[in-house]
Amino acid sequence: MLAALSMPLPAFAIEYEFAVEYDPNAVDTSRWECEYCEYTEGYSGELDVGVGVVSDDSFKFGEYTGLTEEGAYLIGNVRLLYRNEEDARYYDLHAIEVGQDSRSMAIEGGLQGHYDLFLRYDELPHFISDSAATPFSGNGSDTLSLPPGWVASGTTAGMSALAAGLRGVQLETQRKRLGVGAHLLRGPRWSPHWEYKVNFRREDRDGSRRAGGAFFFNSAQLVRPVDYETDERDASIAYHIRKLQVQLAYYGSFFRNADESLIWDNPFTPLVAGADSGQLALPPDNQFHQAMFSIGYQFSDRTRATGDVSIGRMEQDERFLPATLNTTLGSISLPRTSLDGEVDTLTANLRLSSAVTDKLRLSASYGYNDRDNQTPQAAYNWVSTDSFLNPVTRTNLPYSHTRNTVKLGAEYRLPKGSKLRAGYEYDAYERDFQEVDKTEENSLWGKLKWRIDYKTHLTFKYTHANRDASSYSLVPEIDSQQNPLLRKYNMADRTRDTIGVYASLSPTEVVSLGAGFDYINDDYDKSDVGLIDGREASLSADVSLMLNEKTSMSLFFNHAEIESLQKGSQLFSTADWSAKNDDAITTAGIGIKYQVIEEKLDIGADYTRAHSRGEISVRGSEFPDLVTELDTVKLYATYRLKDDISLNAAYWYESYDSDDWALDGVTPDTVGNVLSLGETSPSYNVNAIGLSVGYRF
Repeated sequence: MLAALSMPLPAFAIEYEFAVEYDPNAVDTSRWECEYCEYTEGYSGELDVGVGVVSDDSFKFGEYTGLTEEGAYLIGNVRLLYRNEEDARYYDLHAIEVGQDSRSMAIEGGLQGHYDLFLRYDELPHFISDSAATPFSGNGSDTLSLPPGWVASGTTAGMSALAAGLRGVQLETQRKRLGVGAHLLRGPRWSPHWEYKVNFRREDRDGSRRAGGAFFFNSAQLVRPVDYETDERDASIAYHIRKLQVQLAYYGSFFRNADESLIWDNPFTPLVAGADSGQLALPPDNQFHQAMFSIGYQFSDRTRATGDVSIGRMEQDERFLPATLNTTLGSISLPRTSLDGEVDTLTANLRLSSAVTDKLRLSASYGYNDRDNQTPQAAYNWVSTDSFLNPVTRTNLPYSHTRNTVKLGAEYRLPKGSKLRAGYEYDAYERDFQEVDKTEENSLWGKLKWRIDYKTHLTFKYTHANRDASSYSLVPEIDSQQNPLLRKYNMADRTRDTIGVYASLSPTEVVSLGAGFDYINDDYDKSDVGLIDGREASLSADVSLMLNEKTSMSLFFNHAEIESLQKGSQLFSTADWSAKNDDAITTAGIGIKYQVIEEKLDIGADYTRAHSRGEISVRGSEFPDLVTELDTVKLYATYRLKDDISLNAAYWYESYDSDDWALDGVTPDTVGNVLSLGETSPSYNVNAIGLSVGYRF
């Protein structure tokens, strides 16, 4: 109340609200300042430097940070700013986590309101697995060789040199990205109505990932190389005046792979002569170009229309690999030397919105998306697993699709700030070389935001969608044919109902509560074989408490359950077996902050627990549960020695445990016809401590 009284109020408010006397000098306005609005003339910045220590090795713990090894690491964060009030020039430098593999840096500067220049660099690792083992050498390259003295066999149990030949291999990738760009708004030589942008990005990704290769019914898990380079370029020019905005833009992407294929020795006894090695094609070089034109026009203060159209082309023209490495199959001719792949894209959108009255707003939009695959078709001789030439040729299918969407919406303002929204959506999807030529989906939705009072808000939403598919027929060009009763879930008739309920409550100034419930039900009532139904329900809640002037607390909880039922047929006929999946995920946490000494010492603690369980049942038989548990504890403290110097301390404990029947107990030779990598489910208990000094100037 006192805060409100210190501001100018209309006469009627003064008449009713000024029932008590107050002293303006007694009001503490020190907390009213916007700390983010103020800037320092000249140079300013922050520096945080220190050292951290990790207690144990774990790829999973450092999956995206790089903190995978026991030992010390550097803590380094820098922010440097320059502001010139006289001519509005500015420069910003940010460097984050410079001592970790997930580091990033950005430099930006220019003349405020006229032009900006930037340079950005970041690295992001992905540590996938450190428990894999393989007898192959050359991992990470394009050629995998078996060790000298390798004894091939029809099963993994007969590979007598396997145990001695196994070597550990780490699966990981490292992404490095560099970007540079400029943004020109206006200047003494340019019209204030024009705006220009240009950006260049180069991304390099190196490392290794999993792959698989087969010979008839025998297969092996392999390590394939990752050596990618991607260049992205985009530029735009825009013109804008009070009612009209126009933009013309270009985007280009160019992907290059240093390795065109992966060749590996056959660890099994060849079932046919010459099947001693296999070859697997890796992602080919390709490029994409797109030009876009967009326009927006403000017809009046209440009505606005926007539209855009984009034309693109994807191209891939890498030379074909030989049909096989097996020379005993003779010379196998191909109808072309390369795919000569070409896909044209056309995307268009039109949107219109109007505030018909002060309370009623209407909106409408139309979207068009067309993917026209111009890749030439040809009949190809093909070799199965480098073992035999199939007598029947196969023809490549240039998949294309066209999609039309229409959306209509209305919003009506109710008393007390409440809102009622409703809408209709239509989605028509046409496909080539698919079992269903066309699907049409109609959706009706409504949403009520009910503001009971300034303390309580409720939101309700409901959506009903119905997708109808045209007649389902098998594609004659696909061999072998599928069960004619099977319905692929993305093209099957489906009814979907979605419900959402949310509430927020602030009974006092120091307490706020929130809760929500979401439910989705999918019914594939016309599918006999395939996905039959699916359900997803989630419940969430959060609480924020200001216990006193020095202590705040927050809590959150979320529980989600996902279920699905599918039916199959082992006799290529009506359904004779079923499979059920039940997943449950629970996440909860609590955090507390406490000011021990005002403007001197702050401490805090956070605890988070996440638990997931996946249950799979096939033909009434239960698979072992898939279980994941994660507990995280973080403690932190900041002590300000001076206004510009602080000492920071942090402690991080994390415990992770997982059970996966597809990995646990599966050694490289457990499955007779699969030479696996023998990975195990990740599990760890890691402690990390960080100490740093912060300097602000």
